[in-house]
Amino acid sequence: MTEGDANMLRMPSLADEILRELGRQMPFLLKATAAGVPALEVRMAELDSIASRLSLIYGEPSHWIADTVRGYVMLSMEFLKLQRQLEKSGRYLLGSEREALQVAYANQDVFGGYYLPGLLLSEALWPNHFLLGEAFKKSFVSGLASGAEVLEIGVGTGYHLDLLLRHCPDVRYSGFDISTYAIDFCRHYAFGKSGEDPRARFIEGNVSHGLPLAPASVDAVVMGEILEHIDDPAAVLRDVKKVLRPGGSMFLTTVAFAANIDHIFMFEKIDDIRRLLAENGWRIVSDWPLPVYPEDTPDMVRRPMNYGALVFPVT
Repeated sequence: MTEGDANMLRMPSLADEILRELGRQMPFLLKATAAGVPALEVRMAELDSIASRLSLIYGEPSHWIADTVRGYVMLSMEFLKLQRQLEKSGRYLLGSEREALQVAYANQDVFGGYYLPGLLLSEALWPNHFLLGEAFKKSFVSGLASGAEVLEIGVGTGYHLDLLLRHCPDVRYSGFDISTYAIDFCRHYAFGKSGEDPRARFIEGNVSHGLPLAPASVDAVVMGEILEHIDDPAAVLRDVKKVLRPGGSMFLTTVAFAANIDHIFMFEKIDDIRRLLAENGWRIVSDWPLPVYPEDTPDMVRRPMNYGALVFPVT
């Protein structure tokens, strides 16, 4: 059998099936996804890894692919709609954590429906999310000591937890989130149908009301996409600093002028985020400012940007 014959007989991967379903549901979105940088071929392994985890939970692709892709389509289209509104009005849709809780985190149709599955696929299909995931693995996970105590504020889909356990299987993990839907989704994505593992514990709560942890009790913190969701990011950054042990680190991501259904605190430019970190006792070791639109540059104001950083507390 020639190499060409072998390729013809290759069974399509789960990632291939996801892309085929995306093309069926929203062809232009598939085209936009494929046009991103890095190239889709670079992101396919991550998409296949995500899909393999979902298959362990939900079984045959016919049981979950269409609904999961629909979540991604809804999340992506919602971003485009809300971003257009933001660029006209200069304001996010919501103005407080209370509104966000009602509209999103405690809403079965949103967090219990499309949002979390869509966000999970975005880790591979949105180029900026993929790049921040790569930075998380290379800059943060690689530096964790054996047996590290890791706190994640905002467990989201369980994507970070799964990466942590794949690369550092002996970490001890505490996950803190305001949404029962997120905690449930995270548990099952990371640990399969049982949703249980002795290395992890989960706490439901609002980070703006404080962290129920002792001072200097964790070695590292993950805070993905949180600062734009809270009323007072400065206060939260100061609280997080208190629970870190000396020498601890934090990996965080956030956005500037990028809309979503639950965004309430606006950074107008990347330097606003850097300034907030510096003013509240954090030193940036590495950061990744990523414009959403490829023609933009990180120094621009009132243009949608993703941002990630590895930071250490200033002592």
